[in-house]
Amino acid sequence: MVGSIVIARTLGASGKGLFTYANAALMLVLVMNGQSAAVAWQYTKRHRSPAAVTRAMLAIWAGTCLAAIAVLAAIAWFVPGQGVLFWVAAAVPFALFAQTSTGFFLADGDVRTVVVAQLFPGVGAVLLYIPLLVFDRAPLGVLLAIWVAGFVAASCYSLLRLGRYSSGTTGEDRGPLLLEQLRYAFQSSLTNAAAFLNFKIDVFIIMAMLGNAQLGIYSIGIAIGELLWEISRAINTACFGRIARGSEAQAAQATATCMRHCFALSIAGAGCIAVAAPFLVPLLYGRAFEGAVLVTWLLLPGVVAYSTIGALTSFFLQQVGEPRLVLAFRVVSLVICAVATVAMLPIFGIAGGAIATSISYVISLALAAAYFVRRTGIAPSRLFLATRNDVIPYRNLVGNLLRLPLGT
Repeated sequence: MVGSIVIARTLGASGKGLFTYANAALMLVLVMNGQSAAVAWQYTKRHRSPAAVTRAMLAIWAGTCLAAIAVLAAIAWFVPGQGVLFWVAAAVPFALFAQTSTGFFLADGDVRTVVVAQLFPGVGAVLLYIPLLVFDRAPLGVLLAIWVAGFVAASCYSLLRLGRYSSGTTGEDRGPLLLEQLRYAFQSSLTNAAAFLNFKIDVFIIMAMLGNAQLGIYSIGIAIGELLWEISRAINTACFGRIARGSEAQAAQATATCMRHCFALSIAGAGCIAVAAPFLVPLLYGRAFEGAVLVTWLLLPGVVAYSTIGALTSFFLQQVGEPRLVLAFRVVSLVICAVATVAMLPIFGIAGGAIATSISYVISLALAAAYFVRRTGIAPSRLFLATRNDVIPYRNLVGNLLRLPLGT
């Protein structure tokens, strides 16, 4: 968030819009890579050797990188105004490798490794480019170079941590294993691509219809809303191994518990953001970004809904092994989001994109939750209403904090 504020104030709405566009383009490539889910599925449910899974993973990763770089470079070269995609092409191989490796780490509950890898682009790069933007008035190119370097560092760390999975000999037949991973990864990629387009289609449409400056303002509302996703992402990451490895009944219970915590914390966070946004947005970003306040308010219902979907996605992908099921839910939501955004932008401006996005997220949650309830028999109330046991950890946390001696 601090990095977002600095970029907006030093590079203006246009520079902020281009950087948002670069991030969205990279995320599109990453979500179209379903290999992380395939690796976790082979490792936990198919009980494949980690060394054999790693070899197949590296072969598919190399082919994916070559294809993605070629497409991005061609668009950047031949399409006017798309030069920023050269930077995205440079980041792709490193970001893909760091992302793909998480399949092993999450399956083993090694959240620490995942978090440390994410710190390099998410925190380390920001700490580097903030002083350069503030004190040296560095241009957008310097910002993008540091952004790429963050993913390079993340991939190096992931490679180091992956070493324990790649050693040893196995009797696995590499051909069928590779094809099995590729087939599951392809299905997961389609699901992820639909999710991302549902998540970012408003960004691309606003870029095309309203331009960089309006996207820069709109992106502030997105960034504020994404703060809530950090809460649910942490919970979903911690629950991933339990959902993937347990029996279906155990995984269903873990999924429901995860959803209740995500929903309750997101509601509380949304209330705080709704109250604080009118004061903080002009203060932090400047008067030019006041339009982001309304965008933030309109996005909050969708943000709360999207915060709750992650556990359901893990259940369907890792426990049930049905990427096509998630794909069907998200395609419906994507179509609604795209059509509604195109229809509402001429009438409401960027606020129309926020309305359309919230509607699509709520629909996506409703479809996924309805199928989950039907399959598992768990009551809908257990997905959203906190129980007495859910409150105990928070009560204990508050009590422990209150008992801390002053000065410690």
